[in-house]
Amino acid sequence: MEMLEPPEFSLVELRMKPLKASILVFLIAFTFSSSVFAQATGYVKKKTTEVTKLLSKKDSKARAKKLDKLLSATINFRELASRSLGEHWTARTEEERTEFLNLLQQLLRTNYETKLSGKKLGKDFKVEYISEKNKGDIAIVKTKVIVDAESKPIMYRLMKKEKTWSIYDVVIDDISLEETYRESYTEIIVEEGWKSLISRMKARIK
Repeated sequence: MEMLEPPEFSLVELRMKPLKASILVFLIAFTFSSSVFAQATGYVKKKTTEVTKLLSKKDSKARAKKLDKLLSATINFRELASRSLGEHWTARTEEERTEFLNLLQQLLRTNYETKLSGKKLGKDFKVEYISEKNKGDIAIVKTKVIVDAESKPIMYRLMKKEKTWSIYDVVIDDISLEETYRESYTEIIVEEGWKSLISRMKARIK
């Protein structure tokens, strides 16, 4: 993990003996870094547990509704869409953006349900939290999912706004959601138009 710069010290602290001052700097930097580490990694761990616990229950409309609410609070779909579509996102009306975000969330919910429905964390699969890097309000958390002695790396990219973390990209086996959407969705928009993309997304959900 990258060490963060410690806060400025008072003149009294700067007059301390070199060794004592060095130890103080190290302890403050380490404590602050560990705190940030716990925040971002803790957030991913907490949300992973909540999602998998919910999906281990019987499929129902109530479960789908709760999962939608949980994903909406966990993943920054607007940031993901903005980064993926770029100028094509900027050109959309707020009504078009809202429709796209709703469809994107439905697609991701369906994917979660397909992959994890009925499976239990700790029994059917395990998650190891490898490392974390922070730069300002951006964090990268690396994890590893283990299923039947086989492991798959999963990396989460998070951003912090108003003291709250949210995930804006997920990278599985070096394949990013952001990059995938950018390559596939923008190609459809350029060649067929925005309405065609929406129609394709609706069809896939059905």
